[in-house]
Amino acid sequence: MRDHVIVCGMGQVGYRVVDLLLRLGEPVQVITLTSPRDGWIREVQERGVTVLIGDARDPILLAQAGLDGARALIAATDQDLVNIEIALDAVRQRTDLTVVVRLFDQGMARHLEASFDIRKALGMSSLAAPTFASAALGEQGSTHFDAAGASFVLARLKLSEPSPLLGMTIRQLADQQHVVAITHQRRGERHHQPDPDADLQPGDRLMVLSERSGWERRFPPVSQRLRWQHFARFLDPRVWGAGLWQAWRDVPLSARAVFVIFNCLILTSVFVFHGALSLAFVDALYFVVTTVTTVGYGDITLHDASPLLKMYGCALMLLGSATMAVLFSIVTEFLVTARFQSILGQQRIPDEDHVIVVGLGNLGFHTAEALHDLGQTVVGIDKDGSRDFVEALRQELPVLIGDGRVGSVLERAGVKRASALVATTSNDLMNLAVALSAKQLNPDIRTVVRLFDPEFANKVENILNVDVAQSDSRIAAPTFVAAALEGGVHAAFVRGDTLYMLVYRSHPDGSLTALLRRQKGEPTWRPGAVEPGDEILGVITRPIQPR
Repeated sequence: MRDHVIVCGMGQVGYRVVDLLLRLGEPVQVITLTSPRDGWIREVQERGVTVLIGDARDPILLAQAGLDGARALIAATDQDLVNIEIALDAVRQRTDLTVVVRLFDQGMARHLEASFDIRKALGMSSLAAPTFASAALGEQGSTHFDAAGASFVLARLKLSEPSPLLGMTIRQLADQQHVVAITHQRRGERHHQPDPDADLQPGDRLMVLSERSGWERRFPPVSQRLRWQHFARFLDPRVWGAGLWQAWRDVPLSARAVFVIFNCLILTSVFVFHGALSLAFVDALYFVVTTVTTVGYGDITLHDASPLLKMYGCALMLLGSATMAVLFSIVTEFLVTARFQSILGQQRIPDEDHVIVVGLGNLGFHTAEALHDLGQTVVGIDKDGSRDFVEALRQELPVLIGDGRVGSVLERAGVKRASALVATTSNDLMNLAVALSAKQLNPDIRTVVRLFDPEFANKVENILNVDVAQSDSRIAAPTFVAAALEGGVHAAFVRGDTLYMLVYRSHPDGSLTALLRRQKGEPTWRPGAVEPGDEILGVITRPIQPR
């Protein structure tokens, strides 16, 4: 066999990669030690794939898999070190071989791409996290990626009133907005290539590409809208009241009781001096405040008052000093507590409209970071407080240690006031239990769960009380496949019966449809006819067969 793709590892990612390659009509050879499901190996063998059982680091197995004649190799086991070793062995034997590596550590991934002959090092979690974050926000979602010194947005849109795109044609969208439609779907239709002269109507779905700076000027991102919402909440007296009430509840009960009693006696003193000294209520209040705060301007005094009233005045001075001392102690305790929380990395649970991320492993960490970068308030929950990702997130957002299935833990995280919950643990059953527990406590909360099996995820969305069920392996697999088949791939996705691959090229070729172009020395990317020497960002499409 020649011009085939060798896939090392038949876990969740490896199986999805093999399945997509077969649906594209690409020949595949597999090397794997084991598989989460025995049926997967049998299934791909029935589809004509040779599966070699063993360690892909074994040069004999690589030779049996046809490394000398292979088109590409994808190292997709669950262990970074194994994948790195497989990749380095393959590159040493075939310097011209296209190698794609799955790595959890994205810092190491960038180093491998820069230092070795490895086309792409990809992290499943980093590829999937933006999709989970978008699902939590209830939006169609967008993905940012960098290419050729610029940043781009790949966004999925469902048009509704009052979208500025309604009534425009797709040609006008490209000419005026520099937003290029990749796919266009009307209600009841399958995804298809956009018609340049089609008017955009409510309910239409688009997959579009734009340079990020221009996109965010015309369509404010989630982060800007959230910042405005946070600023508006800052001016809302109800938010201030909730914050003060939370601070008051943190004060010990004994201090609160003394403070209330003392202030009631001080308020009583206003009426006493109003009647005894024939003062107006404003003057009586003024006299009490100057006495309690030990200012004593001398414009109102008890010099000519009765002895009993003077004794009452002495008591008020002592009472006022005690009241101020209690007040200072309350303020000091609040500031000291806040300072210690900051030092220890502990942060206050938000009042409302936050997103709870349960399971701060690789995917949970990247999802929380993606939400945080969008300006969304996030609360994390994890059972293991010693995990590296937990310690890293403590500095940015509140993190609770506990089981996300337990109602009391969810309540401490503010689930009754939260807008969404994302369950990203490595256990499908736990993710479902977390989502269902959250729904019991807050029926209006939006729940997003990670499920490893895409088919099971579809069933969960249709049957159980879960808003979104996503498989990170299904989200990531197209990019692994695209990177193995084409150079310069920055994003890939499947829509309907087509694989879309976004590719950067310095020179166009027949297989690439140009979407955005940039002349040499020009800072801005824009649609238009490609001229010699242009840099282009375009799309390559490949039809895929149904399962």
